[in-house]
Amino acid sequence: MKKPSLASALARKDQPQQLASTELAVPPPRASPIKATDSRTATTLRIEPERLEALKILAAKRRVRVNDLILEGVDHVLALNGVAH
Repeated sequence: MKKPSLASALARKDQPQQLASTELAVPPPRASPIKATDSRTATTLRIEPERLEALKILAAKRRVRVNDLILEGVDHVLALNGVAH
C-alpha cells in the first residue's frame, strides 16, 4: 500500500475533523521561572569519594550543605593567605 503524500492528505476534506476528535488537550506552556541575578560562578570540584563522604557526614551533623562547608574552607584559605574577599 502506498503511503499518502502531503498533497493528498491536505486535499482530504475529513482530515481536520478527524484530528480535532483525536487530538489531546495540550496544556499551555509554562513561563520559565525568573532566575535571580547572581554574581557567583559555578565550578566543578573533583574530590575523592572518601573525602566527599566525610564532608556529607559533617554537613549532616552541622545541618548545612556540603557546598557551605566548601565555601567555608575557601574563606579559611583566603584568610590564611591574607587575601580579602
